[in-house]
Amino acid sequence: MSVLVAGAGPTGMVAALVLAANGEVCRVLERRTQLSGSSRALGLQARSMELLAGIGLAEEIERVAYRLSGASMMRGDTELSRFAWVPPQSPYPYTYVLPQSGLEDILRDRLRTAGVEIETGAPVQTVAQHDTAVEVTLADGRVVQAGWLIGADGSRSRVREELGIDLVGRDTGETYYLADIVLEARPPFQDSAMWLGPAGPLMLMRLPGAAELWRIFADMTDAESLDEPPGPSMAELQALLDERGPSRTRITEVRWTSIYRTRVGLAAAYRQGRAFLAGDAAHVFPPFGGQGMNLGIHDAVDLAWRLARVERGAPTDLLAAYETERRTVAAATIRDVESRRRLYALRNPVARSLRDAMLRYGSRIPGAARQASLQNSQLDISYRRGREWPYTRGPRDGDRAPDAPLTDGTVHDRFGVDHFTLLDFGACDSDDMRNEAPDTPRSVGGTVEVRIDDETDPTGSARDRYGLRRGGYVLIRPDGYVAYRGSDLTEARRVAAACTGTGQTV
Repeated sequence: MSVLVAGAGPTGMVAALVLAANGEVCRVLERRTQLSGSSRALGLQARSMELLAGIGLAEEIERVAYRLSGASMMRGDTELSRFAWVPPQSPYPYTYVLPQSGLEDILRDRLRTAGVEIETGAPVQTVAQHDTAVEVTLADGRVVQAGWLIGADGSRSRVREELGIDLVGRDTGETYYLADIVLEARPPFQDSAMWLGPAGPLMLMRLPGAAELWRIFADMTDAESLDEPPGPSMAELQALLDERGPSRTRITEVRWTSIYRTRVGLAAAYRQGRAFLAGDAAHVFPPFGGQGMNLGIHDAVDLAWRLARVERGAPTDLLAAYETERRTVAAATIRDVESRRRLYALRNPVARSLRDAMLRYGSRIPGAARQASLQNSQLDISYRRGREWPYTRGPRDGDRAPDAPLTDGTVHDRFGVDHFTLLDFGACDSDDMRNEAPDTPRSVGGTVEVRIDDETDPTGSARDRYGLRRGGYVLIRPDGYVAYRGSDLTEARRVAAACTGTGQTV
């Protein structure tokens, strides 16, 4: 059976690429007749880059993206405090600034290479579900059937509406100007800064390319009237910088503008029958922290590998964890973003003074920048369940699997969206794996098995990071999270077989 993807944004295209990598047939429908060259989303976090590496895209993105070094809080031309980016342990330890349109270009090229075409001008009109298929009627009257439907069609999702799933939330009442601008000269700070004045936040962020290309993000909630699309003029943007931002900073060109009215919402459910929601169709919130596009990419990978396994014969129960895991993460992210939004939007002068003092103090606390960098990177997202064991070193079930150097490449090099990976840390019951060459991964029932021992891990770095100096097994899901950790090879393979649909008995 095939999978139908509604929406050709990053979420929909990543889902299609993961399905294609697993050999699954999919179709991508896009309501727009022409794909836009503009975008609101900007940053790719470390965890998203790890997931994109699983479909072979991270290196290309690294070549064209700009790496942020931190963020400054400013007053005029004076830097009051700076949160420097402290790279976490990851092959991609930065925030990679790349406008959504640039990412979409890369994704479209890779889809064409994979033989998947995007059908533009194909808006979903109705959705009907049957026992073994889902039927979608397009606006032009065509009827398309598939085994599964992924609704990645944005915050005003037609799929969500057709499924009768509520987006629980509200408008926050705030309005922002967004614009990509060219400055005459580099401003008096590094690559990202915020001014928290009485009219709300104004932010500037460096964009990829020339050093003079920047994104401006300005709270305009208190303005009596706003320019309607195509958005603010260069004169208005210049006035904003003069009044609320750095001095002597002149705009020479405006390349794109938009008006953004903030909303907060979370879908009441992520699934109904054979149809699923992902990305902005499932969650919407303001862009503070650069989390939205990243959450959609995570949704896409989590859902697509599960659908691929079910199509290969795994039980459909595997799909239930998609909502359990991803909706919980989205709810936590919304709470965090909402706390930032309220903090930045303060108007009361006393409250603003206390906030500014708190931010200045926070930037000087040892470890604060490291923790903020880790949180922003999304590397600390976990799907842990059950009892906590406080003295266990290394990742537990549901945690992200860390990377570590090996004799040939790294641990993450062995991962992929099309297979499970079983790491063997030299436990005593793995004689059948000992017969293989030490640096040669092998596939058993669709699972790649990799030995981690003195030959493949001479420095012991992998065994230290996984907390398994005395041996054991760690089974890694296609999205890079731990599915099993323990000392029983038979149990590890049983878990893998249950998730892969191989029916393998061990």
